[in-house]
Amino acid sequence: MSIRPVNTEGDYEFALERIETLWGAAPGTPEGNELDVLLTLVTVYEERNHPVPPPSPIEAIKFVMDERGLKQADLIPYIGSKSKVSEVLNGKRNLTLSMIRALHIGLSIPAEILIQEDGTFPEDGQDINWNQFPVNEIVSREWILGFDPKTQQEEIIRELATQAGKESLFTTQSCFRQGSRRNAKDDPFAIQAWVLKVLAESKQKKLNGKYNQKELDISFLRKIAHLSVTSKGPIVVQEYLLSKGIKLVTVPHLKKTYVDAVVLFDNQDTPVIGMSIRYDRTDNFWFTLMHELSHLCLNHLLTQDDCIIDDLDVNSALNEKEIEADTLAQEALIPNELWIKSKAKQTSKIEDVIKLSREADINPAIVAGRIRYEKNNYRLLAKHVGHKNVRKLFYF
Repeated sequence: MSIRPVNTEGDYEFALERIETLWGAAPGTPEGNELDVLLTLVTVYEERNHPVPPPSPIEAIKFVMDERGLKQADLIPYIGSKSKVSEVLNGKRNLTLSMIRALHIGLSIPAEILIQEDGTFPEDGQDINWNQFPVNEIVSREWILGFDPKTQQEEIIRELATQAGKESLFTTQSCFRQGSRRNAKDDPFAIQAWVLKVLAESKQKKLNGKYNQKELDISFLRKIAHLSVTSKGPIVVQEYLLSKGIKLVTVPHLKKTYVDAVVLFDNQDTPVIGMSIRYDRTDNFWFTLMHELSHLCLNHLLTQDDCIIDDLDVNSALNEKEIEADTLAQEALIPNELWIKSKAKQTSKIEDVIKLSREADINPAIVAGRIRYEKNNYRLLAKHVGHKNVRKLFYF
């Protein structure tokens, strides 16, 4: 038996030809021993020079399915839903950490194969305690269907992010970094979920025009304010803003949040204003909307990742942007020249309120709300600020 080392492609080809000749030799014979040695040498050479890449996660899953005779429906306990199983197997959705764990434990697929191609677990959401999100409230409100809040917290939040059009869960983190007008009692996980729902709802709105930030000025804001005179003004303004390339959506706030509105861009560079209508009053709706539009008008959102969350009850230590937005919103609703000369701010009489509202061509509730705010007396004109007149228009 004369065997030479396998160090080159020539040696490798020669060894393969010799193996083919010796194939089937009986063990323990000179030919059988030579075959065993050549197979070992070829195996070592192939591992060094022709490594076989591991199967992709999808290939590994499909292999196990074929081997065990599994159907797509059999993967639902590991991946979450019929649609998710289909998306994963078609390469349209990456595996989450919980999916990886479930497939590894339930189907014995090596975790290192299920991990993404770069060799690391997905960073998005890593080390997050998914129980911190208000999953029970999300499910009870039917924001997300088909998941168990006791065992599928991660899937619920990731599904919400998918509906919001966010590949990364935490792309709205700039909301928390840039001095938003937020209540210190806010639960950041509940706020995050609420913002994602705002984006998800905005995706259901179809624009009728293209957004042009340069068109947003005091005249534009006053045109918006004039729409307040009708009882269905909030619905009318929602449609009007779509014609200007701006999406306005309403999402009730979650527990442990004190949020009135958010303004941000979606992944199509479309500005989105989300309002909670936390206070179901006409005056509050119009000032909050005008405040968020003022942020856009003043170009406070400079990039797609910018985001401003507002709790308009917070009035201490406001940053420059918030002060600017407040000032512009007040001017757009009631021009300062009218406010200064009006008797309404001194008398608080309803006849003076109505007179000023007609001069400004706005809903009287807005004037009543301004008087109550400036006098810091919320017993004044309580019957004239439009209690319970807004939520019913948006069916909640």
